[in-house]
Amino acid sequence: MDAFRAAALYLLFVFFGDLPRLHTAALLGRGKETRSPRDALKTPKALKEIMLASSWSARHARGGPRDAVVPHDYMVSIYRTFSAAEKLGLNASFFSSSKSANTITSFVDRGEDDLSHSPLRRQKYLFDVSALSDKEELVGAELRIFREEPEDFPASHAGLYGLRLVSCGSGRLLDSRSLDLQDARRPGWEVLDVWEVFKNGLHSAHGGQLCFELEATLGQSEADLRHLGLDRNGRTQREKAILVVFTRSRKRENLFNEMNEKVKSRGSQMKEEQGGPAKARRRRRTALSNRHGKRHGKKSKSRCSKKALHVNFKDLGWDDWIIAPLDYEAYHCEGVCDFPLRSHLEPTNHAIIQTLMNSMDPESTPPSCCVPSKLSPISILYIDSGNNVVYKQYEDMVVEGCGCR
Repeated sequence: MDAFRAAALYLLFVFFGDLPRLHTAALLGRGKETRSPRDALKTPKALKEIMLASSWSARHARGGPRDAVVPHDYMVSIYRTFSAAEKLGLNASFFSSSKSANTITSFVDRGEDDLSHSPLRRQKYLFDVSALSDKEELVGAELRIFREEPEDFPASHAGLYGLRLVSCGSGRLLDSRSLDLQDARRPGWEVLDVWEVFKNGLHSAHGGQLCFELEATLGQSEADLRHLGLDRNGRTQREKAILVVFTRSRKRENLFNEMNEKVKSRGSQMKEEQGGPAKARRRRRTALSNRHGKRHGKKSKSRCSKKALHVNFKDLGWDDWIIAPLDYEAYHCEGVCDFPLRSHLEPTNHAIIQTLMNSMDPESTPPSCCVPSKLSPISILYIDSGNNVVYKQYEDMVVEGCGCR
């Protein structure tokens, strides 16, 4: 890693901080750069992209019930970090590693504290993970619980506390950790490993319904969870506990099929908010007319090369469930593949022969085609069919180079 890449990575840690701990090491490895880090830093687009996730909540703050889906700060942090890393060319090895994830799904806690119980000895955290696809390989899971600063912490309760997380029903210990009094007096997130539940397939045993029970001890006695700032009463959406599941696609996914599934699952809501299918069609027609309006009426005779193609998810009617980015530069390939083919176009042997035949007899043999020869991924933060916030890296979304095929 050269000095510039090291400095850039340091800035990512300083400004974006909360990297997924399961995969931080993979991000540090050397990978094949597809874009110049210096170019990425020069463009205002890089700064715009990493702020989109935060602005999504404000854009949807005045909506209906479905707008209760608020992206958790942790998920926004993940998107910011790796979206920025992509622009710096630092993430190649993060996703090329055979043990790394390319999808991170968050599930919000549905449990509530029993206010009739005082002191609060135990808490049940409930999650519906039925939206997890069996086409994805599970590689990690963690429970993140926010601990507030206790309002009244008796001096007599000083000491080293023990936190234990068990599986409801069986009482099987999943994870445990110690919590010092000084730590308990400062707010923060407690992160507990629950990978064992998924590794053993227990998450699918009850229709995707998971239950974890948290308890605290001080010496040999059970402690009041409220004294540690773990009272869940009156918490905002962003302060609720989340279950974070890391998965990896078993094969390269078809974006259209996945997007189509999301659109169908949210169809009725989209029709209501967008004014029905007619308005959606008008938006798509407008997007298409705007795109074609920028083209010349006469077919381009320039040689095969990369051209601009700006994709706007709002024009497609997808901003209802895509949190970030709202738009991106996809580029496309355009131009002629005439003889002799240039080496930078990396033509296949078949394309060379076809182009030669076309130059001799254009009527009998069509020219080879100008198509993408190198593609790179982008990060997308979106809401899935189960109203869970998901981070995913989609492959082959940006044209990096063109060639004749």
